[in-house]
Amino acid sequence: MMMKNTSEGRPSQPMKLSNYRHKKILEMLSQRQSVSADELSTEFSVSKITIRRDLDALASHNLLERTRGGAISIAGLRMEEFFEEKDHSAKREKSLIGRYVASLIAENETVFANAGSTTLEVIHHLRGKKARIVTNNAACLALDLDAQQELILLGGEYRMHSKSLVGDLTIAALHGIFSSVTVLGINGVSIKKGCTSAVSQEAGVNRAMVESSSGKVIVVADHTKMNCVSSFLTCPLSRIDMIVTDWLAPQAFCEELAATGLQVVRVPDEP
Repeated sequence: MMMKNTSEGRPSQPMKLSNYRHKKILEMLSQRQSVSADELSTEFSVSKITIRRDLDALASHNLLERTRGGAISIAGLRMEEFFEEKDHSAKREKSLIGRYVASLIAENETVFANAGSTTLEVIHHLRGKKARIVTNNAACLALDLDAQQELILLGGEYRMHSKSLVGDLTIAALHGIFSSVTVLGINGVSIKKGCTSAVSQEAGVNRAMVESSSGKVIVVADHTKMNCVSSFLTCPLSRIDMIVTDWLAPQAFCEELAATGLQVVRVPDEP
C-alpha cells in the first residue's frame, strides 16, 4: 500500500538554493534592491515565463517581494544616506533630470522643492528664470542663486544628515503657502507602495507640500530609486502627476507606472 505524502500542518522548510538562477537573482537584488523580469530574461537567456516561476518560488519562501514587473529585496528597504553620499551618487543622471524639470517650470511660478540631491539640481538649473522657490533644502544656500529669484527657506529643526529642515515649524509654514508646481525627491517608487522616504520627519514635510499644492506634483527619482520601497509613505502614486527619471531606469517598470495613468519621462543621456 502506498502512503500519501503530504505537507499539510507542517511548517514550510527553508528553500535550498541549488538553482543557479535563484542564487544569482538574490545576489543581484542584494546589490540593486530591485530587478525586472525583462532584464533577468535577457541576463539568463531564458523566457520571461521561466523567470516569473523563479521569482514566484523565491517569493513563496519570503526571499523577495514580487512586483508586477519583477521583484524587490525584502531585506533591502532603502535606508537613509548622508547627503554627501547621495550627492555623489548618479550625479550625471540627477543633473540631467534637474535640467529637464527646470525647463518645465514657467516664469513667476511658485515652486515647492523638498530636501535631496536631485531637487537641489532642479533648483540649480532654475538659475536665469524668475521664480519663487519654497524649500526645506538647506543645501541650496551653497548654490550661486540668481538675484531675480525669490528664495523662501522654511524654518524648523536642521537635520545634518540630509541638510534639511523638518518638524512642526516647517509644516506650519507650509500651511500658509500654495505652490503652482511641487517637485519631490524620494527614496523609492513602487507600484504597490507608492512614493516612500527613508526619514519619518521628511516624509511629513513632503506630505504637507503635496497637501498645499495647487498645481502639478512632479517626482524626481534617478534609476536607483525605481521599483524600490523605503520606510515611510510620502504619497500614493494617485497623488502625483509626473515622474521624471533617467535613461537607465528599467523600461518595463516605467511602462507599468505609465499604465497607472502617470506621465513618466526617462530623460535621455547626452554626450
